[in-house]
Amino acid sequence: MAFCVNYFSMKSRYAIARLALVLVLSLSWARGAGADKSAIGSGVQAIAATIHPLATDAAVQALRQGGNAIDAAIAAALTLGIVDGHNSGLGGGCFMVIRLADGREVVIDGREKAPAAATRDMFVRDGKPDAGLSQTGALAAGVPGALAAYEYAARTFGELPLANHLRVAAQLAEQGFALNRSYAQRLAATAEDLRRFEASRVALLKPDGAAWEAGEILRQPDLAATYRALASEGASWFYKGPFARRTEEWMRANGGLMTAEDFGRYAIELREPVRTTYRGYEILGFPPPSSGGVHVAQILNILEQFKVRKLRAGSADFIHLVTEAMKLAFADRAFWLGDPDFAKVPRGLVAKEYAAELAKRIDKRHARPVPGHATPSAAETDLFGKHRRTFPRLIVRGIGWRARPRSTRRSARRWWCRAREWCSTIRWTISRANRECRTRLDWWGPRPMRWRRTSARSPA
Repeated sequence: MAFCVNYFSMKSRYAIARLALVLVLSLSWARGAGADKSAIGSGVQAIAATIHPLATDAAVQALRQGGNAIDAAIAAALTLGIVDGHNSGLGGGCFMVIRLADGREVVIDGREKAPAAATRDMFVRDGKPDAGLSQTGALAAGVPGALAAYEYAARTFGELPLANHLRVAAQLAEQGFALNRSYAQRLAATAEDLRRFEASRVALLKPDGAAWEAGEILRQPDLAATYRALASEGASWFYKGPFARRTEEWMRANGGLMTAEDFGRYAIELREPVRTTYRGYEILGFPPPSSGGVHVAQILNILEQFKVRKLRAGSADFIHLVTEAMKLAFADRAFWLGDPDFAKVPRGLVAKEYAAELAKRIDKRHARPVPGHATPSAAETDLFGKHRRTFPRLIVRGIGWRARPRSTRRSARRWWCRAREWCSTIRWTISRANRECRTRLDWWGPRPMRWRRTSARSPA
């Protein structure tokens, strides 16, 4: 069972894309050195890797308690919300790409959603856009989706209750931890903004308003109380209970638009992964509204046109080639990538044929300017988001490292698999109805459509 999760921060998004690119390119060098696939990233037990040792420890602890990869990832995510709060946390969203032991792939979109009252000009003042309004304060936030994604993943695919992970993380938040240099620098850089709001000042700064320094202990009792409330009351406390109501009160007092009703309407989306290959290895990424999956796939497809493994890692030739490939992909990203519910995002961006055409523009000896984006074939008709899947909420139990439906649900699962085949044509028609009449019509009946009122082009 494998798991990948992306958290929201502009810097962390680019770091994740770079890391994914480096990891995949390393496969080429390993293969060139004579290593086979079985020697790469394999193991008989488990491995956990995060950007903070305390989060990694939380993942390992979840595994030792009988959890599976999903439990480990959620435990790490909740811990990162404490020790890496500038990149992670319940106040934001997340993307999850999961591959189960039986080969199924689950892609959970837990991205934030704009409040229903959001408008196109909400960040415009005196006829000019005010970037600060979209970055700091009440208007900058969307309805958080991370918790909903964790809850769904834990309940559907995990072995341990979400409450277990929350209680362990709450203890760390209350006891505190030593700030690393990265987090301390981030707090210092944003201290002025944090002082604008009493809650953030109390939670993240010293009593005198100064920023904590590296090595000092940061304790977050309010966050610990939130985790414990979630552990005892469940996600409904957050989305349909006291937390949502308190948030609406704060938003109203500070010029925001978010309401308790916005929280109550929030729901995750299940999507199809971006699927590509790189020199025989299958790569799964997150689809739009994230740009990461498309972006990494496009870069790898371009690099596949060259003999990368003949280049020395870190050499000028290698850096030049990767840079030129990234320039072409970034030009496409800036123009094409966005929320597929509102923008046309061509699937052709990840086509091998399109990458081969882009690769012809690269001069291996000289840097070339990239004046603008290119256009893949069928850019107006073959689009992401056209065939989004909706899954039933089956209860899943892991056996060893495998995940299988509970015996009491196996007949239901077989029936569902047949029903999916019968309704494949119907779902395509319904997908069109979703966009045209703003009603979510699943084959078992109608439900209100959850619309994202966001910028048409807002790549993650």
